[in-house]
Amino acid sequence: MTNTWGCDSDTGVLRDVALRTPEHFRWFGANAVAKESLRKGIAFDQTRAAEQHRGFVAAFEDAGVTVHMTEADSTLQYSVYTRDPAIVTPWGVLIAQMYREQRRGEVTSHVQFHQSIDLPIWNWVTAGSLEGGDVHLIKPGVAAIGVSGNRTSNEGAAQAKAWFEAEGWECRLVPIAEHFLHLDLLISMVNERLALVCTEVLEDDVVDWLAGHGIEAVPTSYKEAMRLACNCLSLGNDRVISSAEAGDVNARLRALGITVYDPELTMFTLAGGGPRCLSQPLKRDPQG
Repeated sequence: MTNTWGCDSDTGVLRDVALRTPEHFRWFGANAVAKESLRKGIAFDQTRAAEQHRGFVAAFEDAGVTVHMTEADSTLQYSVYTRDPAIVTPWGVLIAQMYREQRRGEVTSHVQFHQSIDLPIWNWVTAGSLEGGDVHLIKPGVAAIGVSGNRTSNEGAAQAKAWFEAEGWECRLVPIAEHFLHLDLLISMVNERLALVCTEVLEDDVVDWLAGHGIEAVPTSYKEAMRLACNCLSLGNDRVISSAEAGDVNARLRALGITVYDPELTMFTLAGGGPRCLSQPLKRDPQG
């Protein structure tokens, strides 16, 4: 990995993370989850969002993770979800190509941030769309990319897959329905041997593929997935950040010996993004 930055998995001990404050965050019909919240007449509360994000930051600090706040931009309402514009790999950062017009500008601010901390660009998606919520570093040498056809297109996924394979990695493309937004509504790594997996939705061969790599599925349901309860962030050393709304899932994880940080994040999960979506890992302890 690079000397200062890099992640060779989604489960190594997290040392540094990039977040963004939510002062410009507002809901709009950016995805199926947000549209459903708006349809139900649920009100967005800016003050509550700010309080919840501070609780999210506090969870990282309590876990010993260094938090880097990227510069906010009043024109980028959804940029609080720092996962999507870029993915930090062992070779540098993979710059994504955002699908929605309202979010395309997020890439620029992230490139500027990465340049400011001397995090080199590894590759830049040009063939189609690809977003970070669809890219999973399952373990050293193994990646998965969710393909819905829009947020991550067939062309963008194929381009990134070829880059991973050129580095000697296995990379599996996982087709998902468009309304799931990203693969991390259906799969989130917990540690090197466990993953939250929406077994009601994902095909058996995907679950079997994970098992073939020594990863046991902690099952979640369709309803839990759509509430972002399957969306957690591994901190390494059998610790995760989840959300208070994922109570049943959190209980399952604790029963398996996992330490769960669970700040309230309703203002973000109701808009389509959970703890994994809200965070961009910059440095993890290597596992390979």
